[in-house]
Amino acid sequence: MTEQELNVFLDLEWNCAAFTPEEPSVSAPLSLKQWARIISRHPELQEFCPFSEFTPDEWLIALEKQPTFAWRCTYWNDFTPVKWQRLLQHQPTLLHYCEIPDHPAIRSGLLASDSYFSTDIDTHDFTLGDWFWVVKHNPSTWFQCPSREQFTKPMWWSILYSSAELLTACPCLDQFSDEDWRRLNILPKLKSRIRNSEQFRKLIDLVRHPFHHLKFDDDLSL
Repeated sequence: MTEQELNVFLDLEWNCAAFTPEEPSVSAPLSLKQWARIISRHPELQEFCPFSEFTPDEWLIALEKQPTFAWRCTYWNDFTPVKWQRLLQHQPTLLHYCEIPDHPAIRSGLLASDSYFSTDIDTHDFTLGDWFWVVKHNPSTWFQCPSREQFTKPMWWSILYSSAELLTACPCLDQFSDEDWRRLNILPKLKSRIRNSEQFRKLIDLVRHPFHHLKFDDDLSL
């Protein structure tokens, strides 16, 4: 992932976090992107889907959740390294369709999938963007990442948006604005990990910025 591709991704994700996920409409006519989202959730509708009109963008959406449709795709050579990085993070078994498996973005996608050990993947030529992608989607690689000191505040926001468990490792919590915290919506993401009121208090203290006006009952229990 190049620096330009990384910046475009970070900006897009932050802006999209302000909105609820778009639901595919059932009204006609459906766009190709809507069809891709529908077929990714409802493969039983494949006989009605205009697969022949799909571009690599629609195929990426569909294949992330439905790899069984891979045989229908004729655009493998048009997939960019970044598209492969995203696809393999979800579906590493589709690697055999890739003609550039040695590209660092492809290897980072595989490592991000959590289907490989870090010792199984050559990371010597990973860019900062490649390591960001790995840590964002596979936080268990955090301690193996040699680029973690270079992660910027936007990169950290994105990492926590996907992997809230790395909250205690983030060095720039005090740089997050109220809007950053609102879009991050981190408490629901960590709720399943909180077992008692003391853990909750520690979390609140850690992310004090968005909660500095709130007070909590001493008898609080989760």
